[in-house]
Amino acid sequence: VSMIGKLNMRTELNLMSHLDVMLSMDSANMHLASLVNIPVVSIWGATHPYAGFMGWKQLPVNTVQLDLKCRPCSVYGQKPCWRGDYACLWKIDPKQVVAKIEGIIN
Repeated sequence: VSMIGKLNMRTELNLMSHLDVMLSMDSANMHLASLVNIPVVSIWGATHPYAGFMGWKQLPVNTVQLDLKCRPCSVYGQKPCWRGDYACLWKIDPKQVVAKIEGIIN
């Protein structure tokens, strides 16, 4: 269910505080969930957690990312893929993401 543009910040944080886990890319929502002490499964493509953007108190084991020589290609994720195929995202197996989520909620 997309809540984009439907909630103010206080209500969004309240909603997040009731989650078992948040699935997010390297984005503001990862950090917001961290503020309300919710574990985050974070997906990293062009960016990399070692650049210092991991959510506060989030566990590195809950990251989903591929070990590619071209990563990180951008500190902030704003550059186009020099390979042209966005392998850092397209080659992530959805089963890997589901397994991370299940590892938290089970």
